[in-house]
Amino acid sequence: MTNRVSVEPFPPAGFIQKAMDAHGWTQDDLAQVMGRNRQTVMRLLNAQTSITPETAHELAQAFETSPEVWMNLQMSYELALAAKEDRDIERRAKIYQKVPVRDVIKRHWIPDERATSELEANVCKLLGVSSLDESPRFAMAARKSTSYDYDTPAQVAWFARASQLAYAAPATTYDPGVFGTAMAELRKLAAEPEDLRKVPKLLADFGIRLLLIERLPKSKVDGVAFWINEDESPVIALSLRYDRIDNVWHTLIHEMIHIKYHDQTKVDVDLSVSGSGTDATDIENRANTEASEFLVPYEKLQSFVARHGRISSQVEIVRAAKVQRVHPGIFVGQMHGRGFIDFRYYRKLLVPIRSEIVGQALTDGWGNVPVIGD
Repeated sequence: MTNRVSVEPFPPAGFIQKAMDAHGWTQDDLAQVMGRNRQTVMRLLNAQTSITPETAHELAQAFETSPEVWMNLQMSYELALAAKEDRDIERRAKIYQKVPVRDVIKRHWIPDERATSELEANVCKLLGVSSLDESPRFAMAARKSTSYDYDTPAQVAWFARASQLAYAAPATTYDPGVFGTAMAELRKLAAEPEDLRKVPKLLADFGIRLLLIERLPKSKVDGVAFWINEDESPVIALSLRYDRIDNVWHTLIHEMIHIKYHDQTKVDVDLSVSGSGTDATDIENRANTEASEFLVPYEKLQSFVARHGRISSQVEIVRAAKVQRVHPGIFVGQMHGRGFIDFRYYRKLLVPIRSEIVGQALTDGWGNVPVIGD
């Protein structure tokens, strides 16, 4: 036999009112019959108080029934309430499995709603799904340092936010024919940290939308590249997870390579963290290799090491970076990533650059909360 629970639990108050109506009694009449004050009867009828064994005996005598009738009604109501709460717990657990609810509320990605139904509706809206049973789908190339067999709830939420904001980011019409020119212009900005401020406008002028979205805790995402408007408008979103000039520039160019090849699969692994490409796919290897070659060609690093050794003076690194027309931090970052030197060396050259670019593009985080229309 299947136990059925009503959608909304029905309190015993309704049965008391029906019994009163059958006898033609008012609240005052029932109070007089039961020997109670009018306020007690009102609380019973408003479901503000429960039927106790004593009250059940009084109602039984008043309406010529048994006390068990009233106690059973009360117990059925309480069981139905408990079942409803259980369903809410199950629903909320499912919501929390989809996204890190507290984090997305804190970031104002969804309203702080207490009602389960409202919370569920807001999470579905963020993810772009009609129900929690539907899995959100994001056609993105995502540079992250977790497994590519699945996306964590924090990553899913971050991808969803990028999808939401993409339409609000400014950009002209994209023309694949000028991609090479865009890359060449980008390369000119890699020598000085402050030139990173010019990147958002440069990309927008070439039809590429840039988003800066602060990472969620434990998301471990550096950036994504994807397309909107039926594949006509490319988008890059950066988390600036590591506030270092080498990481930001490598991630930016990495995502540009994905746009070049129109990659839309989540296949990237963060080589700047792991120091190993053993789990990288062909697409990821291609993006990393081309990004690295674009910033500092491999043969240039080999030549530098052949002349100066793996441990050289900072002055020599600065001089070599100047020849390559990149910031010394980018030069060092490429030496780190390709295994020419240990990650512990020359870290002072990996200057922070977050303050140079935050606010220059559409920014969500670091004190900025963009408003999205419905």
